[in-house]
Amino acid sequence: MFIFFVCIPLLVFGKLWYDKSTLSIERTAVDFNEQIVKQVNEHLNAYFMDLERTTFPLITHPLIRDFMKLTPDQSFERFMMTRKIQDELLQQVVFGRPEIYSFSIFSDEGISVSSSGSSLSEKDYRRFLDMPATKNYSVVGIRWHDNIPLLTITRKFKDASEYKTNGVLIIDLRLNEISRIVDQIQIGQTGFLWIADAKGQVIYHPDKSMRGASVPDWYSKQIQHLKQGAFIHSEHSSKDLVVFNKSPYTDWTIVSQVPIHELTAELLSLRNVTIWGGLIFASVVILVIGGFSLSLTNALSKLERLMRQAENGNLSVTAPEHRGNEIGNLYHGFNKMVRELRRLIEEVHTSQIRERELVIKQRESALQALQSQVNPHFLYNTLEMINSYAIVEGVMPISRMATALADLFRFSIGDSMQVISLKGEIGHVRTYLEIQKERFPYLHIEMHIDEEAISHVQAVRLSLQPLVENCFRHGYEKHRLKPAYIGIAGEWSDDRYLLRIIDKGKGMDRETMDSYNRFFLKEESEPAMKDGEDEVSTKIGLRNVHQRIRLLFGAPYGLQVLQSDELGSVIQVILPAAAGKMHETGELA
Repeated sequence: MFIFFVCIPLLVFGKLWYDKSTLSIERTAVDFNEQIVKQVNEHLNAYFMDLERTTFPLITHPLIRDFMKLTPDQSFERFMMTRKIQDELLQQVVFGRPEIYSFSIFSDEGISVSSSGSSLSEKDYRRFLDMPATKNYSVVGIRWHDNIPLLTITRKFKDASEYKTNGVLIIDLRLNEISRIVDQIQIGQTGFLWIADAKGQVIYHPDKSMRGASVPDWYSKQIQHLKQGAFIHSEHSSKDLVVFNKSPYTDWTIVSQVPIHELTAELLSLRNVTIWGGLIFASVVILVIGGFSLSLTNALSKLERLMRQAENGNLSVTAPEHRGNEIGNLYHGFNKMVRELRRLIEEVHTSQIRERELVIKQRESALQALQSQVNPHFLYNTLEMINSYAIVEGVMPISRMATALADLFRFSIGDSMQVISLKGEIGHVRTYLEIQKERFPYLHIEMHIDEEAISHVQAVRLSLQPLVENCFRHGYEKHRLKPAYIGIAGEWSDDRYLLRIIDKGKGMDRETMDSYNRFFLKEESEPAMKDGEDEVSTKIGLRNVHQRIRLLFGAPYGLQVLQSDELGSVIQVILPAAAGKMHETGELA
């Protein structure tokens, strides 16, 4: 089944994939090389067009016109005019163009002037002058001079009055500029570009011995009369991908040759490796699957026999657990199931007793909850009786304190993690301060709070009273000072409400204050306590309140010690705005 359903389909798919990949690579290579040869043709066209534009001013220049009218017997005029043309015209044209080997002008009378002093074309100028051409500007071909291949370009001069050719411009170019344009293109590792003209002469070839030679026979048969195309050329048991493109401007054909084996070498190697790897893999897989299947079948058969015994009521059976694979896990699961069945059977007799015990505990919890509700009501009723007796006897301070104490107790028995409005929490603090006012008549209390604003601020129940209480205990009583001043002030800051608790007692030292502020910012550890300091009350007053605010609202809400020194303490509480409310300034409230 593995061979039929896996190996054979993979082999068929691999063959199809290889054929399609080879075609795709060849098409991609053809497209790529076509773009390259077109770009090279465009660069060469641009180069010869620039050269044509450079020589165009010479045709209409007055000196050149006068030069064409000279006769052989005008020796002095010929000398003066030749020198003037060399100095004023030819040197400017060849300046900065090292590829120009020679720049010569011939009249139909045989009079010449050259940028190099002597012309290389004295024997050939008449042939160039009489050569028929459809264009005045033409690329003739390769000529050799002192074993140097030179590209000859001609441009004819026309007499404006008689419309006939009266001279010719002959430019001999070195091939270094053409080499620069072509050699900057790299095609594979051994691929190359070469150039042929319309006459079948090789203009440029990486093999210098081919320059100026005739094109190969296969070029004449397959490329000579075509403008562009691509084909596979076979020669001497090797195959090359040939892509060519002909320029309508120069009539040159750029030919790209890339060996096919470069394009498909990696693909062939990958194919061979894949075939051998697939055969080895298939053999190993067949052996492994056969052995694994046999092992798996034996293990499952044994498990089947054990399960039948368990179905018949024999829960003492045990499967071997020494195997560490999936079968071992299955055996382990079977043993665990059997043990669990035995345990459940043993516990079924005691489950009803546990259920009855649970019902009894639930009833006891309900009774305790009922008692916890009765006790506060008893205390409220007692305080109300004290208030009534105080009113009857006319002792109003006792009446006020009993009423405040009842309100204070009623507020305190609520959930300490409940979120309420800051207005409710401020009301509870006022009640607490009323009781303290009865104790300390000289206590001055100031509250600078916008009542409308605090109704839109969230707070935690019982978060402010511990802070105010710390003012009495640690600001005044600890230092044996009379409580003289308690201040509460609030203001908005963006979408947060800042509430400050102020006293004029003696605060903590600088090190302790910094320790608290670091704890409030990072909550790294509990702040250090000084010797003799009431650790329990401090935790209630600062650490516990900060942590409850952080638990409910998160950062950056919580406490911050703004000031704590000999002049007093300022504790700031940062609280969030209530959802969906807007402060009158336009901020979230």
